[in-house]
Amino acid sequence: MEAQKLAAFRVVIIGGKLYVDFYYACVQSRAMFTIWGFLQLLRRYSGKIPDVDLMFDCMDKPTVNRTQHSSMPLPLFRYCTTSQHFDIPFPDWSFWGWSEINIGPWDEEFESIKQGSKRRNWARKLPIAYWKGNPDVASPIRMELLQCNDTNLWRAQIMRQDWEEEARGGFKDSKLSKQCDHRRGLIPNKNYWRIPPSNMCESIKSAVDWGNSHPFEAEELGTAAQNFMGSLSMDRVYDYMYHLLTEYSKLQAFMPLRPSSALEVCVDSVLCFADQKKRRWLKRSTTFPSPTPPCSLPLLDKH
Repeated sequence: MEAQKLAAFRVVIIGGKLYVDFYYACVQSRAMFTIWGFLQLLRRYSGKIPDVDLMFDCMDKPTVNRTQHSSMPLPLFRYCTTSQHFDIPFPDWSFWGWSEINIGPWDEEFESIKQGSKRRNWARKLPIAYWKGNPDVASPIRMELLQCNDTNLWRAQIMRQDWEEEARGGFKDSKLSKQCDHRRGLIPNKNYWRIPPSNMCESIKSAVDWGNSHPFEAEELGTAAQNFMGSLSMDRVYDYMYHLLTEYSKLQAFMPLRPSSALEVCVDSVLCFADQKKRRWLKRSTTFPSPTPPCSLPLLDKH
C-alpha cells in the first residue's frame, strides 16, 4: 500500500464492475475522463477484463524513481514515464476528450487534424518551426523555448497560449487542425526531428534549415508522422489497455476485493455527475462491444 501515498485514486475491477477510491482531486476533469476510459474498456471487452487492483496518479511527471525504489518498485499507474522511473504508462484522459480546452475524442481530433493538413500542400507550408502552448506550468524547458521566438534568427514562431482568453473567444484560435500550416514532423529522423534540451534555439534553426534545403525528405518525415498518428487509433488504445491490465493482473499475488471506502462507478453515474458540457464530451467518446477480440501479443523472445 506504499503506492497509495503517491496516488490520486485506486481502481479495483471485480467481475466486470468498477470501484474507485478517491484520495485527492485531480486537475480539471482528468479523473472523470480517465475513469470514463476504464468504463469504456469494460464495455468494449465485456467479460474479458480480469479482476485487478491498482493505484493511479493523475499528475504529469513520474515519481517512482528507479534508483530510490530499486529494492521495492512501487506499482503506480500514470500518464507518462521515463527510463529512469518505474511508473506504469496508461493512456491519458485526452483520448476521451479534454473539455476545458475544447479537445475532442481522439478519433474525431485526428480526422480533423488530417483534413486540416490538406489545406496547404507541403510546398506552400510555412518554412518555420511552430509551437503554441502554455509555458506557465512549472516547465523550465517551455520557458526556455520562449527565447526562440524569432522567425529570422531561429526560424521559429513560439506562441504563448492563454487558455482563459481562448475560452472566452470560443477556442477559435486553438483548433489543432488549424496548426498544420508549418513544415514539422516517433522514431528519430523517421517521423520526427529530435530537438535536444540544450542549445534549443540553435537546434530548432538547424532542423528548419535542413528541412527547407531537403524538401522531399522533410515531407517524407511529415507523412510518416501523420501515418503514425493514424495507426494510433482508439482500437489500439483499447487493446493496449486490455493487455496492460491483463499482464498486470497476472503479477498480483492476491484476490482483489472492494475497499470499504470505494464507490461503484458506472456509465450512468459518471454522466449524472458531469456538467452539461462534459456530458456532451463523454457521450462523443462512447464505445460499443467489440465484434472481435483484442489483438494478440507476440510471444516474448526470452533470448
